[in-house]
Amino acid sequence: MLALSHSASVRWMRLVVARSSTWFFKKGKREDGFSELDLMLNTLTRNTNGFRGYISLLSHEDLNVAVVVTLWGDEESLKASETGVFKDAVGKVKAYLEKPKIENFRVFSAELRQ
Repeated sequence: MLALSHSASVRWMRLVVARSSTWFFKKGKREDGFSELDLMLNTLTRNTNGFRGYISLLSHEDLNVAVVVTLWGDEESLKASETGVFKDAVGKVKAYLEKPKIENFRVFSAELRQ
């Protein structure tokens, strides 16, 4: 379980950044494309410097959309992943994709429970 609050983890939270990537798949291709993408996240990112975790979300409203939020220990790791893991992921699922939309964030707080 990961449970963080702003007041209890201010120092740690300043070090964590996130990339939100919204993946727009070609009609009817989300399941196949996302399976490839998820497999890459499960293998490539684990050994990537600064990687802290990820969350994958499949849209209920648009069956061709998925959102992946990756967490990184610092800005340098986030930037390095753009030309490494992220670039590889886009290349691997290119045949299934319309386009990805990318946005970077500083994590303010997070709480995850299993």
